[in-house]
Amino acid sequence: MITPDESRCGDCTVCCETMGYTGDWKFADRYNEAEKYGVDYGAWSTCNKLCDTGCSIHEDKPRICQEFWCSYIQHDLEDHYRPKDFGFVAHSDKGQIGILSMDKTLPPEIQYHNNKQKLDALVEEILVSEGKEMSVWLYTKQGELKIR
Repeated sequence: MITPDESRCGDCTVCCETMGYTGDWKFADRYNEAEKYGVDYGAWSTCNKLCDTGCSIHEDKPRICQEFWCSYIQHDLEDHYRPKDFGFVAHSDKGQIGILSMDKTLPPEIQYHNNKQKLDALVEEILVSEGKEMSVWLYTKQGELKIR
């Protein structure tokens, strides 16, 4: 595994536009810092700290943001898995892979059916890198689907 490098993010801000850790997803703010930083970032919305040039509080951002690395960066995946181009952002944590879709219109069953080959290839790459079996979930604005 590589040491994550934020420069690989470039202009990709998918994690800042889909994941969320306030409102209904407050459970994800394990350090309870959203209020301290004035972050309003509910699931499937864009973080209020994201601006045209990236994160407006990048130099002093919450730990949850500092510690997050998508699977593309964490596992040094090939460029075609870059979330901005791939349409999905994946993250592995606590024995599970979560894949979140940028498409905010279709339910998970349809998204998985429409993207099965490329999502299965992504999952295989992550599993090889992790070196262990993990459960895999696809999350969309309309719901979730266990795909493994």
